[in-house]
Amino acid sequence: MNIRLLAKEDADVYFELRLRALKDHPESFILSYEEEYEKEIADIRNYFPSSQSEFVVGAFMESQLVGIVGFQQQKPLKVQHKGDIWGMYVAPEARGKGLGKKLLKAAVEQAFSKTNVLQIYLAVAAKNEGAKALYKSLGFTSYAYEKRALQVDGEFIDEEHMVLSIKSL
Repeated sequence: MNIRLLAKEDADVYFELRLRALKDHPESFILSYEEEYEKEIADIRNYFPSSQSEFVVGAFMESQLVGIVGFQQQKPLKVQHKGDIWGMYVAPEARGKGLGKKLLKAAVEQAFSKTNVLQIYLAVAAKNEGAKALYKSLGFTSYAYEKRALQVDGEFIDEEHMVLSIKSL
């Protein structure tokens, strides 16, 4: 297992896994499969900037990308101490091996060590008990519950909002 920051050269394999995630689990992501599919590969390469404040971490098993998670530090000056985890996904064939925890831990460590971020936020589908357990195992705590956060095929999805403070590590 290899966990590392993704680069522009990884855009094709990232895009393939991202589309799979959106198609198989639409309730877990803000963007729809259709919205993401319309993007050009050049747009996808922009997910991998050379800045420390935005990055995507990938997990590889036998050179195949099987897990992804993104991080973005908030840009306005007054909230630069905050960052957001987005797009967390581990392919079904790679689950149950501790990969998700290692992947998220790598993103959190990168964010806290390379930026001035003090708090990291994420949102998770309220019914996704496995993901919530993973986030809690790394110290994330729930601070809000949002009813009707997403609407997928006419069904509303509630989300739980969680935060990790650098002091909790």
